[in-house]
Amino acid sequence: MRIFWRILGGVFAVAVLLAATGGAAFYVFSHKFIPAAPDANYPKPRDPLEAQRQDLDYFVKLIDLDRAYAPGTRAEAHRRLEALAKSNTVLDRAHLRVTLASIAALADNGHTSLYSRKPSRAVVLPLRLAAFSDGIYVMRAMKDNADLLGARVTAIDGRPIDEVLAKLARVRGGTQAWRLNYARLVLNSSEFLHGLDVAPATDRSTWTFRTRSGATVTRDLVGSQPAYEAPFPDLWRWESPDPVKGDRTPWLSFRPEGWTAPIALQDPDSNFRRVRLKNSCVMLIQLRANEGDGIGQFLADTEADLAANKPCAIIFDNRANGGGDYTNTAGFAGRLASHVAPGGHIYLLTSVDTFSAGITTTVFIKQAAAPGQVVILGEPVGDRLTFWAEGGGGCLPNAPFCFHYATGLHDYAHPCRDWDKCYWVNWVFPAHTDTLAPRETLTKSFADWQAGRDPVFDRALALAQKDRPTGS
Repeated sequence: MRIFWRILGGVFAVAVLLAATGGAAFYVFSHKFIPAAPDANYPKPRDPLEAQRQDLDYFVKLIDLDRAYAPGTRAEAHRRLEALAKSNTVLDRAHLRVTLASIAALADNGHTSLYSRKPSRAVVLPLRLAAFSDGIYVMRAMKDNADLLGARVTAIDGRPIDEVLAKLARVRGGTQAWRLNYARLVLNSSEFLHGLDVAPATDRSTWTFRTRSGATVTRDLVGSQPAYEAPFPDLWRWESPDPVKGDRTPWLSFRPEGWTAPIALQDPDSNFRRVRLKNSCVMLIQLRANEGDGIGQFLADTEADLAANKPCAIIFDNRANGGGDYTNTAGFAGRLASHVAPGGHIYLLTSVDTFSAGITTTVFIKQAAAPGQVVILGEPVGDRLTFWAEGGGGCLPNAPFCFHYATGLHDYAHPCRDWDKCYWVNWVFPAHTDTLAPRETLTKSFADWQAGRDPVFDRALALAQKDRPTGS
């Protein structure tokens, strides 16, 4: 009986030790990679100037949690904030937004960002746009601007569109392509434009267009603040004229007569799709996010489908995958190459919207495949192979802005062993590649879109057809 109690006591001691060790590790992990924002304990401000100074003081604390800043850029961020705190000038919301966003951009990191605090949103103009290789076009408008559908934006408040985009690109960090992508996303915000001294007011802006008939049209536009719960999709979503799920705005959409959506643009509000292409041995797998309801079941069903009937090639469309939780797709992505018929390829489609966990998933697929089995087509992904992510966010005590700080280093190009910087989960789900550069860089023009063409997918399908086994 004594032996039994000794064994039981030993087991209990080991269990307690393991629990304590695990608890300590979790505490260190959380403290390092998911730190809570500091308390914003400030007294009620006496006036707008004191409110602004409180916000600036708190913003310093938030950016000091972000680990992406280099020593020089952190010093510059502090210098700018200190100078503004000493000033007696109170910035309006638009100029404060742009000022703080520009300071966040000094981190030169795609995940480090300023965002609106609920229930506030930036004021936007009554147009929805899409970006193509040859310009930015109006894809949705209200009834009074219906003549602008399909028009190309040429100037804003008298400034050439490229000049305005260059200004907007300074308010977000990351690669130049990611900065420009963000600039296009917020281009229709008169609040951003006013904060950059482009538009004359937060809710007013004058735009110039080249219409489908070739005429030049200048139009005064009036903006409004959308509800916080209103959909705010990525820019690619406006390429589909289908209504956005949850959007109650009475938009008119541009849909050329006889237009048919290319297959990769169909069912645009579904984050996960698989399609066995007609009259083909090729399967399309599409991820528009790395998380969401049903992703686990989708991946399990897709893998079962692949195992039951291996396709001669897979077109994996990751162009709209802006991220989420990469642990959701790690196993599936690592096994994907084994589900292609012998000699078949995976044609991996990427774009600037392939970001964060979308990039990680791309690396998972490539690293597990045989040399040359994965062919990347499209445009480069939206970030470098080394970036900072994870972290948390904190909101200013007065102004309606929050800041996302990044704390965990991801390095997919080199071994990352620094326990203080490298995100520990990457050691459990290692990802490494020398490059994600496309083998062929392909873009889409507005003429392509009007004709229902998708040059990236079309090229992938043409190459995949060569994988078709003889006689199939």
